[in-house]
Amino acid sequence: MKKRLSLLSIFVLPLILIFCGNSDREKIEYVLSKRDKAFETKNLELYLSCISPNYKEEKNGQYIGIEEIKRNFLSNTSIFDRIKISHSNRTIYLNGEKADVAQRTTVEVKLEKEEGHFALNENIGFEKINGKWLIVKESNTDFLKGFVFGESK
Repeated sequence: MKKRLSLLSIFVLPLILIFCGNSDREKIEYVLSKRDKAFETKNLELYLSCISPNYKEEKNGQYIGIEEIKRNFLSNTSIFDRIKISHSNRTIYLNGEKADVAQRTTVEVKLEKEEGHFALNENIGFEKINGKWLIVKESNTDFLKGFVFGESK
C-alpha cells in the first residue's frame, strides 16, 4: 500500500502542478487577448477590466495611476481608424501570485489613407488579485510614436 501511494504521488503530484501552472498561463493568455481586443476595438472598459483597479507604477520618479493608464489608452487608440495587433516570442514567467510577460508585438494601424506597422518589445507585469490575473505594470506602448517614427523599442 505504501509503495502504491508513493508511486501515485510521484506521477500524480507533478501532473497536478503542471495543470495548475497551465491554468494560470491560460488565464494570463486570456487577459492578454482581452487587452488586444480592447486596443483593436478601442474599448476602454474592456481594457480597464484587464488592469488592476489599484494600478500604481513609478516611472521617472513619478507615480502613474489608473487615470494616466486611461489617458495613454485613449491617446493610443482614438487617432487611428484601424488597429490590428499580433504577437510572437511570448514568454510567461510565473512566480507564485506574480507573473511577467515578455513578448514581441506587431501593430498594424491605419489613419485615413496612411497605413503602417511597427514592432516593439513589451514587458507586462501581472498579479493574481482575489483569484484573478490583472495587469499591474503595463508596457510602454506608444502607437503614435511607432506609427510616425517606426519601431519604438
